[in-house]
Amino acid sequence: MSSLLATTAPLFLLIVIGAFAVRADWMPREGTAAMGRYVLSFALPALMFKTLAQRPLDDIIVAPFLAAYVAGSLIAFAIGLGVATAVRRTPLFDNAFFGLGVSMSNSGYLGYALIAQLLGETALNAVAMAILTEVLVILPLTLILIEVHQSREHQGMLHTLGKVVRVVAQNPLLLAIGLGLLFSGLGWHLPRALSGTVDLLAGSAAAVALFAIGGNLAGQRLHHGLDGTLAIAAGKLLLHPAAVLLMLAVVPAFDPTLTQAAVILAGLPMVTIFPLLAQHYGQGERCASALLVTTLLSFVTLNLGIWLFAGSG
Repeated sequence: MSSLLATTAPLFLLIVIGAFAVRADWMPREGTAAMGRYVLSFALPALMFKTLAQRPLDDIIVAPFLAAYVAGSLIAFAIGLGVATAVRRTPLFDNAFFGLGVSMSNSGYLGYALIAQLLGETALNAVAMAILTEVLVILPLTLILIEVHQSREHQGMLHTLGKVVRVVAQNPLLLAIGLGLLFSGLGWHLPRALSGTVDLLAGSAAAVALFAIGGNLAGQRLHHGLDGTLAIAAGKLLLHPAAVLLMLAVVPAFDPTLTQAAVILAGLPMVTIFPLLAQHYGQGERCASALLVTTLLSFVTLNLGIWLFAGSG
């Protein structure tokens, strides 16, 4: 356990430093928001491209991993959606962001750093497959449900789908993953000057992303009672990895390292845009509280889960 903490603690300490920097006015919160956009638009896409373009195409997409992760995430989404609908007694589509909250991990920012430190760069294709699941399955599903709920004037399903497709297609991570797969499949290589630029951008992803997470959390506060907040946190940190683990048991066996990566990625706190989506329904404060609590609790649940999983393997 001590060696595990020595690996994971620096990552969470960077989050704490980012939060402290904002709280102490050493860094404006708008600055960390800009850092987050930099990671999302430049550093992380460069990292994903570099990771995929340098590997054989057959090694990148592992079908059993993708099937288990997609199925587990959809199970978590459905349970989160159903429980929120039953408890809040509101229309099903009104609770789409609760499904997202328990099924869409912070794979890009925190997931990359954890997988790289714990399992090495050979397991980073797991991060790419998790991001594909989130960008192509969970996020579009959430946006479709939200848009259907919002379209009281019924602008039409085609209009809704077109809007979602535009949002997804403009995602820099998806574009970088697609480009990386293209370079891998065709055996292309960037010129040395461009390759060096990509390396510099990719190398900045982890530290800047973790600092930005902390800075963004610094502005979050606990609102309302903790019952709903803790329920969302439990769904994300316990239900999602349990659902993925269940699906891993029914798909054909594959690289044990990727199996560990799948459970770690599912056990991460939710994506940081979670409260932003929830603001459409007046639930932004509750979901911001859930993001804060889930991120804090994840240090305990992730370390404990990784330690138990490693001991049983």
